[in-house]
Amino acid sequence: MKFKLLLLCFAALFITGNINAQSSTTLLTQVQKSKADTGKVKLLLALSRTILLKSGAGPKEIDSSYRFMKQAEQLSVQLNDIKGQGHTALMAAMISNKKGDHKAGADIAQKGFDLFKSIDDQPGMAEAYIIIGQHYTNDGADLDKKMAYYKKAIDIFLKLGITERAATTMTDLGDLLTLQGKYEESVKNLRAALNLYNSIGFKDLQGLYDLLGTDLTYLGDADNALKYELMAIRLAEGHRDTSLQMCTIYNRLALSYYTLRKWDQALIYFDKAIAVAKKYKDSVSIVVITGNEAMAYYKLEQPVAALSKLKILNNYASLINNPDKKIEMYYVYCLVYIQLKQYKMAKVYLDKLDLLAKDAGNQITEIYRGHISYHVATGEYKKAYAYLQKNEDALKDGKLLPFLAQNQLYWFKADSGLGKYASAIKHYQRYKMLVDSNYRFANNKHTAFLQIEFETEKKNNDLQLQAKDIQLLKNTEQLQRSQVLAAQTSRNMFIGGSCMLALLLAVGYNRYRLKQHVNMKLQVQQDEINKQNHALQQLNSKQEGLLTEKEWLLKEVHHRVKNNLQIVMSLLSTQSAYLENNAAALEAITGSQNRVSAIALIHHKLYSSSNVAAIKMPTYVADLVDNLRDCFDTGKRRIRFELLIDPIELDLTQAVPFGLILNEAITNAIKYAFQDGGGIINIGLHRSNNNSVLLTIADNGKGLPENFDLRKATSLGMEMMKALSKQLGGSFTIKGLAGVTIAIEFQIEELRRKTTLESD
Repeated sequence: MKFKLLLLCFAALFITGNINAQSSTTLLTQVQKSKADTGKVKLLLALSRTILLKSGAGPKEIDSSYRFMKQAEQLSVQLNDIKGQGHTALMAAMISNKKGDHKAGADIAQKGFDLFKSIDDQPGMAEAYIIIGQHYTNDGADLDKKMAYYKKAIDIFLKLGITERAATTMTDLGDLLTLQGKYEESVKNLRAALNLYNSIGFKDLQGLYDLLGTDLTYLGDADNALKYELMAIRLAEGHRDTSLQMCTIYNRLALSYYTLRKWDQALIYFDKAIAVAKKYKDSVSIVVITGNEAMAYYKLEQPVAALSKLKILNNYASLINNPDKKIEMYYVYCLVYIQLKQYKMAKVYLDKLDLLAKDAGNQITEIYRGHISYHVATGEYKKAYAYLQKNEDALKDGKLLPFLAQNQLYWFKADSGLGKYASAIKHYQRYKMLVDSNYRFANNKHTAFLQIEFETEKKNNDLQLQAKDIQLLKNTEQLQRSQVLAAQTSRNMFIGGSCMLALLLAVGYNRYRLKQHVNMKLQVQQDEINKQNHALQQLNSKQEGLLTEKEWLLKEVHHRVKNNLQIVMSLLSTQSAYLENNAAALEAITGSQNRVSAIALIHHKLYSSSNVAAIKMPTYVADLVDNLRDCFDTGKRRIRFELLIDPIELDLTQAVPFGLILNEAITNAIKYAFQDGGGIINIGLHRSNNNSVLLTIADNGKGLPENFDLRKATSLGMEMMKALSKQLGGSFTIKGLAGVTIAIEFQIEELRRKTTLESD
């Protein structure tokens, strides 16, 4: 299925000079107070534009925008302001376009261009090019004409050094190139736009990151695609963006997960995108994303759920009225009915696809894939061959690697069904190569790192929010102190007045008794105030302790992450000194990845646990061994692991060198100890006394070379284990009896948090 992607909204046009974005209320006030000059023309146009581009604008808003545009037009004519008249024409063209009268809008925009040209206003001419281009559709020759106008505008902006507008228009051009299927050219434009934005410190880049992720998804670079999509989400949610653009961003992130075959995760973000689309009553987006959800359920082999999603589209039949959209829908119906083994229904939709083949254009591959799926499922393998070859030829031109891989898999099934096993193996190997080269590494390695980074930043943001809450509590406590001080002042004044009254009442016995009664009441109030003061002091102490602890935790997390990243860079720098040839480079890179994985696993344990200061060794060691077992495929080599790990916790300072030593020792045992057959690797971690532990890694392999001398050993792994043992403050020994046994004994350091609290 060709992924259906929602386009970004085109950037609002810069039609009113250097007017910053403001609310319509503020602009209206400024218009009412302004003089009848060119400045008022700009304000009227800015107000018209703001109202027109307001989210969910309808006929009422269009009429209001038109009214202010006409005022600007009349004033610019009175002032003989040619530039203002040009911008007014562009605003009128936008309003016509909003009403659906594209031909009239294009004519008005051309009039604006002619006005700008008459005074050689090149920025205005560039803006007019964009408005003229927007009146062309996004199909066929119209799309080529639209892009040609955008390129003319970009050339002018770049020549004049109008950097932000150049970058914005290049981003819009990348969007159109994506729609046209020219993904590499789109990426080139988007990266150029990113460089321009960075040169001026522009930060609102979530739309550009989102589009970059989309193009890289199509090109099969799932690794970087997911990175840019997560950056887009991070920026958008950080800015608390609730606009319709979030629908596009969520949908495209879901498609990145879809490409990585993480369909459950994709459905989470498809649901978020649907929620935004429903909020803004955007029927087109609802149709697009509902179709995407149907394909995700199909990939999860849940055809009933997929069919229910497709039936929702029956409520939007008026929006599925052109060949492209019909091909999309019929293709998915065909796949779902094949999965349900309802082949008669599948054939109905396959016949509908054939009727649309003449108008299919680039979507002809979906018709080919429909035939391939149907013929392979029904055992008509010979009929599938013609479509397999046609589909292969069409996909090679577009470089759509995910679909090339799928085609090879179907070819394998057809060959297998006909007993052509040699050819089947060839196509299966091709399928595995395409899948592994584009997605396996991203799935198993970098995707995990991206997810950890994303979750880590969210956790840091949560900690910052907690710190703000604590500061708010502290401010509240200070306010309470001020109120108590005011109460004390009032109380003192009251007591002073009472004393004066007592002196006056000393003239008589009745007055004296009255004074005693007042004094008793004052004593009760004094006791109550004392209790309140004591309670406030306790609350203050508790809040200050909480603030100190939270601030320490926040600083400690940042400090530890920084140190660990420095360790990673040092490891990679040291590793590069040992590279001699391509084979060695590959082995070195694999080793470095495993070492980085050992550190990343520590951070994952740290941030996923409620205890951010210490890591439990039993689960950490087990997970590290599982990673290495998968990496080196120890099952085929008949290598077993036996773990005996005491319930010991290490802080991050010791856990990092500990994990790297363990990674290096196990890797060496797997690579060198069992070259002639299987064996056992024993891993033990035991407490020797209250603060000392002994780590042992032993194998029953071929043992150490003759005349092995630890002091003269210069391999990277051995040097690293000796250096890291010193970092732990422990001793490192290696013995070669009945295999190899490595032992490291070191003291457990007290956690810095515990030490700080005790010293306080």
